[in-house]
Amino acid sequence: MQPGGKRETHETPEQTLERELQEEISLTVSVSAHNHIGCFRAPAANEPDHIIEAELFQLPIQTEMVSPAAEIEQIIWINPFNFADDLPLAPFTKDTVIPLARTLLS
Repeated sequence: MQPGGKRETHETPEQTLERELQEEISLTVSVSAHNHIGCFRAPAANEPDHIIEAELFQLPIQTEMVSPAAEIEQIIWINPFNFADDLPLAPFTKDTVIPLARTLLS
């Protein structure tokens, strides 16, 4: 799954991402609208018959030093061109994020 969460009523998607990344993986970033890739829908990973709606952003970061916090238990970095086929990925990650990452990084 990707780090993220629900937007507060007063927040923009960019502000939500900044807050959620800080809360969930202890990463401080500055997000602008030009980082926005799009809004996507996918089956929820842990809630059968539910759909998530996600705003997706591309952010260059200068560190791999992130640490799990809040409800995040584990963090792994994956190469979208080469990762284990048996790696359990959420539908949004597998069907949307990975193909987009391959396109953006090509």
